[in-house]
Amino acid sequence: MSYAAILAVIDGAKGSESSLQAAINLGRAFKARVELLHVEVEAESALPVMGEGMSGAAVEQMLQSLQEESQARLAEARRLFDHYRDVEKLPVVEPDSVPATGKFAVCFRHVTGREPEEVLHRARLSDVTIFARPGHAGENETSAACETTLFESGGPILLVPPKPVKDLGSTVAVAWDRSRESARAVHAALPILKKAKKVVTITGRQSESDPEPSELARYLAGHGISARTWAFTPGSGALGQELLAEAARAEADMLVMGGYGHSRLRELVLGGATRSVLSQAAIPVFMMH
Repeated sequence: MSYAAILAVIDGAKGSESSLQAAINLGRAFKARVELLHVEVEAESALPVMGEGMSGAAVEQMLQSLQEESQARLAEARRLFDHYRDVEKLPVVEPDSVPATGKFAVCFRHVTGREPEEVLHRARLSDVTIFARPGHAGENETSAACETTLFESGGPILLVPPKPVKDLGSTVAVAWDRSRESARAVHAALPILKKAKKVVTITGRQSESDPEPSELARYLAGHGISARTWAFTPGSGALGQELLAEAARAEADMLVMGGYGHSRLRELVLGGATRSVLSQAAIPVFMMH
């Protein structure tokens, strides 16, 4: 099992370089096809619902501002792609060309539409989809496209910090709670776990009936993966924060975990541990629902 198709969302905002670099690193490691996707949002569709008191001039001004931001983000996405293409001498192919098996290649795809739908459409035929966490306070913790892909694509996402990281998957911590979500995350991450220098299975245990990290370590051993076991007793704090703290103590540079969600009303509502990990993780997080 390996990865052949890697999708990375390059929205032109702060953090795009981190997503691009992670995709290139994974693509090289697995000799995979990497698609760098930029979705240009139509300004008209991005306009908020307007009240009766908003004047035509105000609407026009807002529309112009959205158009300028959209063009600036597209220009930044292209600049990043051109820079890495030239500096790292990337093997560039056309987006719709037939992939060559076992060959690292990169393409840049620019489409116009609603980002969640455009990303989801392509994520369903990708082995992993990469997003960057927002780079500064005031932005949403995760984008609608990221959450939609996590819960509806059927595949894993890799959320990377806003600043590019040097090591990606050298020491991997795997959160294990015996749930369907964590099991699916483990299965999807097997190619990364096989390439890792160190793997640590982490389990929070409060009673004898709780799962042990050793059961996951035994499973991984069958795949030729030697894993260290790590159990901790959760305290009264947020579980996601405690999990990140344990991964840091294990000196992990990536965390693999299940993604948990609750009911969907107007927008996706993430489970508590999932939300805190996605919004606060200082290391890349590989997640599967």
